[in-house]
Amino acid sequence: MIAHLEGSLEYKGQDRIVIDVGGVGYDVRVPTHLYDLLPGEGERCKVFIHTYFREEDGTSLYGFTTWQDREFFKLLMTVSGIGPKVALGIMSSITASDLAEAIVAEDAKALTQVNGVGKKMAQRLILELKDKVAEMAIESHAKKPPADTVSEDAASALVALGYSRQAATAAVTKAREAAPGPSRVEELIKTSLRYL
Repeated sequence: MIAHLEGSLEYKGQDRIVIDVGGVGYDVRVPTHLYDLLPGEGERCKVFIHTYFREEDGTSLYGFTTWQDREFFKLLMTVSGIGPKVALGIMSSITASDLAEAIVAEDAKALTQVNGVGKKMAQRLILELKDKVAEMAIESHAKKPPADTVSEDAASALVALGYSRQAATAAVTKAREAAPGPSRVEELIKTSLRYL
């Protein structure tokens, strides 16, 4: 099974991308909000992959910028009546953290605002996922590293420059991965701008 793909972003569309890894182009379906978070065509890109096989359609790859989003996508598909297309549609309409919050709070009204989620599906999401989502949240908090104020300040500065919070945070994360270790806010902002 493919855990992640890293290579040159050959094609970038609203709901799918093609990544060239060692001369092989992988067609990957992605949530629409990733369009702003991914680098430009021709640049290096890394996505976490969920592989889905269906006899009629063959193998499909679904990609996410974080491991947590990938895990949440898989969790959504455990709900009766939700396949990969519906799960991807849901994740295109709302962030995983907002969705988790609505499920744990049993906020059916908020869930019905999500694309493709009616009253019955909202109730199923709450009923079938509330405990699992709460457990996931506890695990992620337990693994959370100490607060990184330099990264937070850099992301806030990028938002002030007009970038979306999601795009700014993703750029800062990539900059941190490229140059780990302590750095000043100004340096981190400069490096992060390369990924926007």
